[in-house]
Amino acid sequence: MYWFSNIQKRVDRGPKNSTEVLQGILQNSKSPLGNAFQTWKMYQIWEKVVGENIAKVSRPKNYYKGTLFIAVKNSVWLQELSYMSTPIKDKVNEAAGWDWIQKVIFTLESSDDSTAAKNVRD
Repeated sequence: MYWFSNIQKRVDRGPKNSTEVLQGILQNSKSPLGNAFQTWKMYQIWEKVVGENIAKVSRPKNYYKGTLFIAVKNSVWLQELSYMSTPIKDKVNEAAGWDWIQKVIFTLESSDDSTAAKNVRD
């Protein structure tokens, strides 16, 4: 009887539409596209996540192996935001709905994130 009730639950849900399937793939942390989608999503809601003042001087730029790289306007803000890395990480993970990032690295807008990503220690 157990197996029949499980089949019945699947039948009752019906097929998913393409939007639900695509969203499920992109929001899945194990999907190769999941992290890129999450970074894009964070870029879209950045002001809501960190507040207006911080959003004016920063933006999420790249993600690599649990590290979110955040581009900052100038070295003064880079120094200031470095003291706020833990609260920003917590806000980002809360907005993502899961522990998406373990570390935040702030970079100047003109710096090359691909070089910085190679220097991240696992």
